Amino acid sequence: MRRYLPFVLIAFVVLIGAQALFKKKSTTGTTAAVVASATINAANLVDKGEQAYQTAHGRFTSNLADLLQLKPHLASDAALGVSFVVDASTDGHTYLAQVASSVLGLTRAFDDTKVTSQSCVILKSGSGVACPAAVH
Repeated sequence: MRRYLPFVLIAFVVLIGAQALFKKKSTTGTTAAVVASATINAANLVDKGEQAYQTAHGRFTSNLADLLQLKPHLASDAALGVSFVVDASTDGHTYLAQVASSVLGLTRAFDDTKVTSQSCVILKSGSGVACPAAVH
């Protein structure tokens, strides 16, 4: 028995080591595609919120808090790490919305209901990450 003890110990170490090496790693967190989708969704919600605010008040707003009342889903996008910058002109007829995450950066400028400019930058490429089609 003593003669086989070193072989048993070596076999035991090899089994434990093999399990550690070949253990399937689980991925947690959000994927780049999910964050990209949330970023595009947030930009669309800002646009819809601004249009709704303009319909109700006759002008655009530069306060994100005003848009959160109309589009509460913006808060869940913010929880995913999406940041917002909204700026309206002094007369309230134009606005600029910048929505960014670790994956995408979107900027849209509106003059009343018409998009005057739009840009998109992919910050982190991956499967399912793409800039949205131009809004007209």
